[in-house]
Order: sequence, then C-alpha cells, then structure tokens
Amino acid sequence: MTFIRLLLALGLALLSSIAFAQPIFPPGSRIGIVPPPGMTASDRFQGFEDRARGAMLVVTELSVQSYAKVEKDFSDEQMRAGGMELIARETIETPGGPAQLIGARVAENGVAMRKWALLTRTDDMTAIVVAVLPETAKDAYPDAVLRAALGSTFIRTKLSPGDVIAVLPYRLGDLGGFRILRASPDGTAVFTFGPNDTTLPVEQPYFLVAPRAVEPPQPSERDNFARRALATFINRPELRIVASEQIRIGGQQGHEIVAESEDDRTKDPLMMVQWLRFGSGGLVQMFGIARKDQWAGVLPRMRALRDGFEPK
Repeated sequence: MTFIRLLLALGLALLSSIAFAQPIFPPGSRIGIVPPPGMTASDRFQGFEDRARGAMLVVTELSVQSYAKVEKDFSDEQMRAGGMELIARETIETPGGPAQLIGARVAENGVAMRKWALLTRTDDMTAIVVAVLPETAKDAYPDAVLRAALGSTFIRTKLSPGDVIAVLPYRLGDLGGFRILRASPDGTAVFTFGPNDTTLPVEQPYFLVAPRAVEPPQPSERDNFARRALATFINRPELRIVASEQIRIGGQQGHEIVAESEDDRTKDPLMMVQWLRFGSGGLVQMFGIARKDQWAGVLPRMRALRDGFEPK
C-alpha cells in the first residue's frame, strides 16, 4: 500500500469511528460531540483538548435570542475585519438538525492558526462549537476529521438545576429566586430571574458568577481595577458609574460598583452591579443587571445570591 493510500485509509477509519461513536457531554453541558482521537475532556473549560498540540474544541451555550447576534459576529464581513481568511462556509446536517459550518485561517501573535465553528440552535438555546488549532497540528487533526467531529454535535434536553450546579467548584447557599442556566467546571455560572431561558436583561434580570485567576490588586488600586473590569466586561460607551466603594463580602475584602446604562435595541434604562470578592488565589467577579423599573425588587435577590457563595 502506498503512503498516500495509507493516509486515505487512516482518514476514512477515523471518520467512520466518529460516525458510529456516541457523543460525549462536558460536565453540566447540553452540547455533546464525538471528539476526534487525541482530544480528551478538558478540566479548564467546557470542551475537549490536546494540550501537547495546542488543539481544542470549545462548546458554548447561549440563549436562543442570542442566535442573530452570534450569526452576525460570524458573518464574512465581521470575520474578515478580524483578520480571518475564510476557507469554508456551508450548511450541514447534524443529529440535532441543520447547522452553519465555518472555517478560517488567522495569525495570532505570529502563530498561524486554523479555526472551525459550528452554529446551531434549538427551540430554547443557541449552541456554538469552535475548534482551534495551530497549523502545525493540522496533520494530526485534518480538516475532514474536524468537520466530522463538529458534524456530530448533539443537543440533549434540559438538565436539572442540581445537575448543572453540581459541576461548580463552590457552593451556593441561596439563589435568591434566580434559576441557573449554565455552569462550567471553571466556576462560571449564569442565572436568570423569570420563566424564560434568556440572558437578555431587558427581558429578565441576569446574574453571572465568574472566578478570575488574576493577582488581586492592592487596596489602593481596587477602585481603578474594578472600574476597568466592569468596562471590559460591559463595553458600553454610555455606561455611567453611580457608586463605587470597597465593602466586605462573605468575610473577605471586596468592591462594589453600581452603574446604569441602556439597552442597545430598546433603549430601556438598565441598572447593574458588579461585586469583586478578593481572595489569596484570585478573585470572584459577580455581575447582575436588570431593567431600572425592576431594580429595587431584584437587587436584594442578587445580594442573597452573592452572599450564598461559599468555596468548597
């Protein structure tokens, strides 16, 4: 058998194994895929990785209302503006239905990278699966194998709140009436207050908990640090700080910012709060946002959720 025939045979064998394998679901995720041989479940993010080769598959769940914005972010125009060279765009069939598949090349910090993205949605969620690898790993993960892995994407039914919360590396004693939507083993958790599974604050109050592995600032630097963290997270030019002060959260040093803004689409006034809880190994960012007419009623619930945080 010639070398080329051997490569073709191996490629077909990999594709066949992916086609008949069962999807694997990262802890707490509704999105499952059949990862290509060589990738294993990550303990750093929702997805799979091959650390030695710098290759990864990342799964992301968003509200179904987010699909239009995500689709725009992955448009030809936006991707080219980001310095990406498109190599493929098509609609494919997955076990869960049709999905957009997009491939691109890009240079990041002088390293040639290859990226594939799959976008799909169900009645209640938007699913994004992104494959990222340096060009040096292309022989180990050919485009055909990555396409087959992305094409295996399957979305299961809702998990119970207990199953979702169980993946978090901390405890939450009181949710303040909020419902958990998504959680990741890295500690990121997204909550909503209301009957719909949405993260749009103009529709329902939203709350985020996200541990950050960064060096905590000195007390004299905390105000500026907190303002930069909020501006980076929100990125709204019309953001206005209402109050900013150092406080204690759960017996630890913390910082609180209250700010106001408006919805990009409806122009409804929005209120938001950011709490930073500082610890010896980093910090926890907590962020809540809601319409201004709901703020007085929902802020105490956000405080209850904040105060229920307890490291395991």
